[in-house]
Amino acid sequence: MPPSASNGRFICSACGYQSSRWYGRCPECQEWNTLEEQVPAAGSKGTKQGAPVTPVILSSVAPQEVKRFSSGLPELDRALGGGFVPGSLLHLGGEPGIGKSTLLLSVADKVSSSAGRSLYISGEESLGQVKIRADRLNVRSQDLYFAAERDIDAILQMCLELKPGFLVVDSIQTCEDRSIDSLPGSPAQIRACAVKLQEYAKLANVTVILVGHTVKTGDLAGPRLLEHLVDTVLYFEGELGHLYRIIRARKNRFGATDEVAVFGMGDSGLREIQNPSEFFLSERLENRSGCCVAACVQGNRPILVEVQSLVTPNLYGSARRIVGEIDQQKLLLIAAVMSKYLVQGLDKTDIFVKVAGGVKVSEPGIDLACGIAMVSSYYNIPVRHDVACFGEIGLSGEVRMVPRMEDRVKEASRLGFSRVLVPHGFSGSKVSPGVIGVSTVEDGVRNALVKAKS
Repeated sequence: MPPSASNGRFICSACGYQSSRWYGRCPECQEWNTLEEQVPAAGSKGTKQGAPVTPVILSSVAPQEVKRFSSGLPELDRALGGGFVPGSLLHLGGEPGIGKSTLLLSVADKVSSSAGRSLYISGEESLGQVKIRADRLNVRSQDLYFAAERDIDAILQMCLELKPGFLVVDSIQTCEDRSIDSLPGSPAQIRACAVKLQEYAKLANVTVILVGHTVKTGDLAGPRLLEHLVDTVLYFEGELGHLYRIIRARKNRFGATDEVAVFGMGDSGLREIQNPSEFFLSERLENRSGCCVAACVQGNRPILVEVQSLVTPNLYGSARRIVGEIDQQKLLLIAAVMSKYLVQGLDKTDIFVKVAGGVKVSEPGIDLACGIAMVSSYYNIPVRHDVACFGEIGLSGEVRMVPRMEDRVKEASRLGFSRVLVPHGFSGSKVSPGVIGVSTVEDGVRNALVKAKS
């Protein structure tokens, strides 16, 4: 039975939609049974809180300078836009075992040694368990404090007494507000605890990092309102079997979004990878068909990756299109274009596409490399070893321009690629002699393969 009408309001635990009445299905996100009732506290109606706010002329406000402090890891500082901002609230999410606690314990150690006292709160591990990890990471700071606590009010009281400048809460799903009648990890508990931590961060000017879990779809667990509440959302990406980990900024009020930091996982924790392009191309093989280097952009950083394609005859049923690191719909579009303009039998084959190393790429600059790799695998003709390319493929087979093209060319040239295939519209005095403009996918394939296919 639906809840009876009351003076409270109903809030969707998935998207934060508010309504004065209950719905079985949220009108905003279309999720079922996610509206929860919240009744205002007694005596709160009609009361005034604080002094009235007076509007000001925005253009007359003095510019505010954002002061940052380093995390101790230049790669992480890059993803954050230059370091941590005092008073900011961050959310770091990732799969279990990906390295979230390992990274943050190391960061807390470095921050406490350089910027002041730090406090690490864990609701999932005991002091002994964290001490084992600390010894493995060689944590030695005398200003790094630890507590195993779940009660949010006890955590805040501890912070008021200790006065840290940096706080890690691992994880927000384990925190509990005793005034709310629900289990830890529920949307109501996560929302209430996050709001209290946000108020503390802003009032005390303390940087707070919330560790979050992810669901099987890869999204952050808990209410969507949590992502709107924090200043920065960081995703920890990477397969557990791979050597690398990527931290990607999906939201950042103090820097660029989609910025990435690349780390390698080792026995002694995470190590920074200062040159990701060389790292991802370190195991390339010469004279192998189906492989093409793409100059992509991750945030503000150009990165070269190797796109690999395997095209095989289809023996059972309909043709398959399997991809791991790029969008499935992008693969279908590129395969359809290449089938119409270059390879007539491509639609009757199985196509497998992946990015070597497992790095996920969502930007359109990788299209041309995917198309060239497909044709190379179909005809079993290798791509020239000194060729790198980028460009978006249109439905009529044209190669379109993408952002940050000069940066892509410079990165490819720095790594020794003497032929860089770019969209034909990219021209000018800054283009180096090794840059070749292509207007169609036919031009791209003709300039990329070791020998032209008639």
